[in-house]
Amino acid sequence: MRNYILVIDEGTTGTRALIFDRSFKIVSVSYTEFTQYTPAENMVEHDFDEIYDKSVDMCKKAMEKAGLTAEDIACVGVTNQRCTYGVWNKHTGKPLRRGTVRQDTRAAALVDAADNEQYKKEFLPLTGIHTGACRINIILKWLVDHEPEVAPALNSGDYITGTIDTWLIWKLTGGKVHAIASSNASAAGCFDMKNNCWCEPMFTQYGIPMNILPTICDEDANYGETTVFGAPIPITGAIADQQSSLFAQNCRVPGTAKCTNGTGTFMDINVGDEFAIPPTGLDLMSAWTLDGDRKYLMEGMLAVTGSAVQWLRDGLGIITSSAETETLAASVSDTNGVYFVINLAGMTVPRYDPYSRGTIFGITRGTSKANIVRAALEGIAFGMADIMEAIEKGMNIKMKEIKIDGGASKNNVLAQMFADYIDCDVFRPDSAEATALGCAQIAALGAKIYGQNNLPDPLVYDRVFKPMMDPAVRAANLKNHKKALTRQEGWLKD
Repeated sequence: MRNYILVIDEGTTGTRALIFDRSFKIVSVSYTEFTQYTPAENMVEHDFDEIYDKSVDMCKKAMEKAGLTAEDIACVGVTNQRCTYGVWNKHTGKPLRRGTVRQDTRAAALVDAADNEQYKKEFLPLTGIHTGACRINIILKWLVDHEPEVAPALNSGDYITGTIDTWLIWKLTGGKVHAIASSNASAAGCFDMKNNCWCEPMFTQYGIPMNILPTICDEDANYGETTVFGAPIPITGAIADQQSSLFAQNCRVPGTAKCTNGTGTFMDINVGDEFAIPPTGLDLMSAWTLDGDRKYLMEGMLAVTGSAVQWLRDGLGIITSSAETETLAASVSDTNGVYFVINLAGMTVPRYDPYSRGTIFGITRGTSKANIVRAALEGIAFGMADIMEAIEKGMNIKMKEIKIDGGASKNNVLAQMFADYIDCDVFRPDSAEATALGCAQIAALGAKIYGQNNLPDPLVYDRVFKPMMDPAVRAANLKNHKKALTRQEGWLKD
């Protein structure tokens, strides 16, 4: 009997393969980072071939660690970073160029040139997504305008495009399935959720042919089968990473929320089955579509949080591992007046500004490495508070609790900062792998191993962080954070 579920969890900085048993206990994990290409300050790219090769390698290593073969795997699920796009030849499988990553802001000028009011009137009521530099039509338009080989390729009929789930599924099935999960399609910003199709005018206005786009599918759809691991295995689930963790955290009824802290930070609230135009600073997306039934979420996002800690390690060189940040931050009682605006790739919430940049304020001769590290963590918490403020104002609610996950959530200092600055209880599960868990659950639904009514819920919360900060201190620190935000707005604009 095939008793295991294989999940490919494709992040922004690395690929992870996990094997779950039928009770959704993790029996094996393999992980590796992949190359980050930054040809310019406003560009971030990934090598799609490298991502696929490392994904397959990690899957094989995870199976080897667990002593399993393809004959033991019941199904495969794919979960992935959103808004990373590639273009590849559908005959040869060769990528046309490296993929553009969600942190890439090269197309910001195209967004500036567009009529935002017209967009809000014509397209926002269909897509639920505010315009931005990481939308698939905007990226493709930029590539057509700036890279001579792109337009002929797109118009040749020989090339197709898609997100990371599209690419992995296409490769795993030997080019037989060109598909995208509804959650990834909605994050791409051009999914007409009212009519359940790509929003054609958003592409045709830029001369982009529709036949290059993948078919939009339910998360629990049949995505074909793969034989790359030695025997046929069905691919029965695909879901965007943030939506996957929302599902795993059991946020499946309206009003429940989670916050995932990885390369970026994403706050998501389940808003049920009603499509509503989101307030400024937030986006409405497909949470998941299961057996034709779609649920929606409202999201606020910070593009750079965990990657700011990565920059402390790899760029600034003041730590040797991410785990060091907890010890260093705990070694000082405060930041000694230092405020770190962590917009290393521009600002998302509370207002879209691709021209802002990371800035550190308040440095004196008394500033220590520990102060800088604590300020970086506090900057993440401030960003969370900004998202929560936008959500509470836009939705007229007051959140009493949230659930957190992602690698950075293991940092106790950061988790306490979340509770302090958003002023609500923070629940942390004993496993940081909520994204992979949600995907495993979706794949199990697609494989008919379980139904939604009897799906096991294995998450256990190991700690609840409660607000401990004096309200006056909280208010003063948030005020200074907002002052710092205004000082670096539009830094690259002129």
